[in-house]
Order: sequence, then C-alpha cells, then structure tokens
Amino acid sequence: MFKTNHYVPILRWKAAEKEALEKLNDKQKEYITPVIEIIMPQPAPPKKDEQEKNPEELLAESIEVLKIKLPKIPEEIQKYWGKNPIFIDLGLVDISLRVEGLKKILLVGKSLGLCIIPVINLNSSQDIQSSFVALAKENDKGICLRLFRSNFNKQTISADIINFLTTYGLDQEKLDLLVDFQITDGQCLRLSDLNQQIPNLLKWRTFTMVSGAFPKDLTNYSVDLHYKDRLDWTSWISQINSNGLVRKPTFGDYTIQHPIYFKPTVGMNPSASIRYALKDKWIIMRGQGLRGEKSKGFAQYPANAQLLSKHKEFFGANFSFGDSYIEEKGRDIKTKETGTPRTWLRAGINHHLACVIFQISNLP
Repeated sequence: MFKTNHYVPILRWKAAEKEALEKLNDKQKEYITPVIEIIMPQPAPPKKDEQEKNPEELLAESIEVLKIKLPKIPEEIQKYWGKNPIFIDLGLVDISLRVEGLKKILLVGKSLGLCIIPVINLNSSQDIQSSFVALAKENDKGICLRLFRSNFNKQTISADIINFLTTYGLDQEKLDLLVDFQITDGQCLRLSDLNQQIPNLLKWRTFTMVSGAFPKDLTNYSVDLHYKDRLDWTSWISQINSNGLVRKPTFGDYTIQHPIYFKPTVGMNPSASIRYALKDKWIIMRGQGLRGEKSKGFAQYPANAQLLSKHKEFFGANFSFGDSYIEEKGRDIKTKETGTPRTWLRAGINHHLACVIFQISNLP
C-alpha cells in the first residue's frame, strides 16, 4: 500500500479530528493513511436536581449511545475522509461492543465501497482476535497488527508474532505492521534492534513506527509562548537516514495530542491555547483558562492568532486550512467570531497533518 514516504497519524474519532481530515486536499490525502480510534461517548452531565449516576450506570449509558453511533461511523468516514484506505481501532471501546461494533462498521463500509482496515493487537483475548480475523477476512481489505511497548518487553515477541500468524492462517504480505511505542523516549531510538526482533520484516505489506511527544496537557506551561521539541519526528528522521536498517519504517505520530487517551474531566476549564507545528518543534501559545473573573476568555484566541500569524516561522495562510483559519482570526482581535476549543484544535491538527505531509513528500 505505501512505503517510507507516507504518514500514518493516530486520531481519536472526535469532531475536531474529523474536520481536520476533511479539510485536507486530495493531493495531501495521497500521502496519508490515518488510524482512527473509536472512543466511548461521554455521558450527559446530570440535570438540575437529578441524582448523580454511579460508574456502572454511566458506562451503561455510554454503551447505549455508542450502539447507536457505530453503524453511522462508515458514513462519517465517507464524509470526512472519502474512499482512501483507513485503519480503524476499537481498542478503547468497551469490550462488550468490540466484535459487534466492528461487524457493523465493516458491513456498512463494504456497502459504501470503503477501504476500512481493522486493527488487531496481541493483548486482546483469543475470542476477540479470532472474531476480528474472521471479520477482516470476510472484508478482504487486510489486517493491521498493532504492537505496543509491552509486547517488546517480552523476550518472546518474535515467537508471539509467528504464533499469531500461524494460529489464524495469516499471510504477512496482506498484513500491515504498526509498532506503537506511544510515549517517545530512548526505546524509540533503537530501530535496528526492532528490525531484528520482528520475523520476516520485509514480507509485511507495510511497516510503520508510531510514538508521540506532545504533553498530556498544558498545566505545566505558563501563560506565554513556548517551544516543545517534536521528538517523535526528529528521532524517526535521524534513524531512517542511518545505515544498517533491514527495512525503514513509515512515520506515524499522535499529531498535537498526547498518545495516552484520558477521558475529559467533567467541569474542566480549558485554556485559550494554540498548538502549532514547526519543522522540528511545536509552538505552544498558552492562554488563560476560558472561565474565570480575571480571564480574557475567548478574546485571547484572535489576539494569539495575530501574534502567531506575524511570527517569523508562520507557514502562511495558503499552506493549509489551519493556517488560513489562524490568519483570518488574527486580522481582527476584536472579532466576536473568536472560535472555540474545538475549532482551534481542528486548525492545529490540520496544520500539523499538512506540515508532516509536506516534510514526508519532500524526503529524498
């Protein structure tokens, strides 16, 4: 399907992420195959005078909401992404819904002519693995095997992979291998070791390495402009330019999100912040919380956008939808159309995707 000059971002299937994908142009989409992670819906907050629900009741409510949403996901994929190949991972979904959820998604997706490739991992139960493999074989688009750090902490990783392939009668040439270290650290700098641990590395349809370097949140940043190294990108680029690799992996990251998913905190006060990718760093424009007596609230967004659009490293309004949005909002710091956390996350993710696509497409 693709080689090193490609990009595999991992995105949670939420509003900002969907819209960020939608705003990519057709040429940009040729360089990208996203992994979308389906997450459990947040239960509605209790109404006034309504008794708070216990965790079991909240989970039951979330499950019922997702049951309704699951068959609609292929239509959303068609709307926001189109018919290009896309990986789908249900690992964050409650275990009771995973098999039935994938079945519905693949069935509707097939009727729409979509190329949806299910993601499987070695940590799942044998029942889930066997069900997913059966559904994937029926779907006939291939399977993505996603390996995590915990898999490589075992000395049996090579045998575990071979056992998985043998048990389910799978052909490596029809499988995509995704190695996800999640947090970028020193272990991500050992691609040569990784190459040796994976059996028959050259036979896999694709081979991707993913990690993420963006912080969990911005609470440790003061209200100001900061720089954060894009270690996920720089560690990958430094290694693929070195000799001695049996196979060079495709690059993947978590864009401007933390690689470990945490449920949003009820009643949280998000800051008016902008996240912006540069060549090997991010600019983090940390604002005040949107709510508070001394906060300038949503008016911080256009003010920060104006500062960013005048920054020497701003890519220019024509670079991406996200850049156009930043430039537009920065024209008038008194505008009432300030944007929201959702629209600013959309702009930041869209710019990040466009930035990496530009970098990938210009590799020698």
